[in-house]
Amino acid sequence: MSGPAGSGLLVEEAHDLPLARVAVTLRTGSAEDPAGREGLAAFATDLARRGAGGRNRAALDAAVEGLGGSLEVDVQQDAVTFDLEVLSRHLDAAVALLADVLLRPDLDESEAESLRRESHAALDELRDDDPSVARRFFFRQLFGDHPYGRPRYGTDASIDRLSVEGARRWLERAVAGGNAIFGAAGDAREEAVGELLARRFGALRVDAPPPRPLREPRFPEGLRLQIVDKPQRTQSQILLGHPAPRWADPDHLPLSVALCAFGGTFTSRLMNEVRSKRGLSYGASARMGQARDVRPLQIHVFPSLRQTPETLALVLDLWRDFVDRGLSDEEIALARQYLARSFAFQVATPEDRLDLDTAIALAGMPADHARRYVERVKAVGPDEVRAAMARRLRAG
Repeated sequence: MSGPAGSGLLVEEAHDLPLARVAVTLRTGSAEDPAGREGLAAFATDLARRGAGGRNRAALDAAVEGLGGSLEVDVQQDAVTFDLEVLSRHLDAAVALLADVLLRPDLDESEAESLRRESHAALDELRDDDPSVARRFFFRQLFGDHPYGRPRYGTDASIDRLSVEGARRWLERAVAGGNAIFGAAGDAREEAVGELLARRFGALRVDAPPPRPLREPRFPEGLRLQIVDKPQRTQSQILLGHPAPRWADPDHLPLSVALCAFGGTFTSRLMNEVRSKRGLSYGASARMGQARDVRPLQIHVFPSLRQTPETLALVLDLWRDFVDRGLSDEEIALARQYLARSFAFQVATPEDRLDLDTAIALAGMPADHARRYVERVKAVGPDEVRAAMARRLRAG
């Protein structure tokens, strides 16, 4: 079933609780922010949320809360999602408010000024969050001046350049049927949701330019070390990694099995050596992103400041041994089994299933990816894992 104005529509029904969620995902994210105006997607969508349909920010907040609901905006590199949760008996009225936000935003100048001030304050808070700072510098080092290397929420300089007119142009381009995926989860029937969205979003434009293609990133060669000095810390954040294949790439699944064996479980090599044997970090993980374009594989550990050099040396040695010597058949079998069994937790609720369905649609994955995942991961053989590792992994 399609959504309004030629958009996509995904519905995951569950009627055990009187709660419903409606999400509108736009296929335009922060990666399309113009250079020098980083943070535009976040600014435009937050500003739309701060007054719409003749209601100012306070009135809009009160209207949503009065329906027992919440309305949030999530900005990612490839997409922006407006997420509405509400008591199902108020779904019609709540979707009317959501339609106002997307189709009839006020874009008030005084709210824009407040938003710029709050955005500067939010950046200050991010600078105090060590994992966020580590990720920011890791992505900047890996992607350089590519759009994925830029901050989603902008910089102090770029925030000051954001304007109401720029937000209006962003919304006019992004909010269109061909650029949107509508989703519903919970106590909402597919046919009724389709009719409701068609009625409330009848003014949605049909046409939409496709997402702007991003140039291929140029990745640094060799081993690079980026140190971010934050005084008076007792713990460090260590991120290591390099580019990984796109989610739709045939190598992605066998590499997921390999990384699970290396650092995806409590009994993996990384966790066993770093935490269980030596107690250097409470946690240790290795994972890959699942997205439309290139993402990194990341190893994350967070030792005490005093043990940082020892931990970094150990993790590098473990990684080189993993890349150079590979995995045993037993390790591959255990990782494959873990991924197959744990997938149930990723689709446990209708909200989980909607999130996964939306991510699959955004990435251009086969529509039956979730349904066939367990079958496909069980079929990954040791030779396939080792071949993908040889093609994709670098020791240094």
